[in-house]
Amino acid sequence: MSTSMENQGKPITTHDMVVVHRMFRREFGQAAGRVRGVRHGSRAQVRLVADRLELLLDTLHHHHEGEDRLLWPKLAARLPAQGELWKRMQGQHDDLSAGVARARALLAAWAAAGGITHREELAEAFDRVAEAAGDHFDQEEREALPLVAAVVSQAEWDEIGEAASAAVPKSRLFTVLGMILKDADPGEQILIMGHLPLAPRVLWRAVGERNFHRLEQRLEAAVGHG
Repeated sequence: MSTSMENQGKPITTHDMVVVHRMFRREFGQAAGRVRGVRHGSRAQVRLVADRLELLLDTLHHHHEGEDRLLWPKLAARLPAQGELWKRMQGQHDDLSAGVARARALLAAWAAAGGITHREELAEAFDRVAEAAGDHFDQEEREALPLVAAVVSQAEWDEIGEAASAAVPKSRLFTVLGMILKDADPGEQILIMGHLPLAPRVLWRAVGERNFHRLEQRLEAAVGHG
């Protein structure tokens, strides 16, 4: 079992989680507008938006799956006095999973119809996920993250992010990385990039970053705004 003794003199940082949460807040906050703004009849543009939203839902699922498997059980065992907090965090994950499942089903129907049907239902589904996720992130950052450093080692913490990254298809890894880095300051970018092996870091600077910016421009053009 890890204890605070393992971390003395080398406190872990959980700020990378805050950076990831910021990405989710922004992307889910923009989702409904992207659904409502994409031009009808343009299947290419609908597909572009649908691909981004599908990736967003997948990424949130993997993010929470990693916490459910690698974080909450450790915290429940090591800080049993906070049992109600851990149960609340996991319960919010369950609620979000239901919202994500509904958004995913509507997204598939909307994309298949070329954006003609289910538009408002889908936009509202993403708005609900955005609100629920934002509330969950607020509580997690305020109540849970401050307790993590005392009982979780840096290696254990890093494992959560590594598991989420491993779940992303390699072809989409740079899109997710770009989404995370988009609003990060230079220090936060170093923190996030530090979790990657050397080869992906080099590839990101060589081609990944440029390709992500092009994708962002195409998305903005598809919905008529950023």
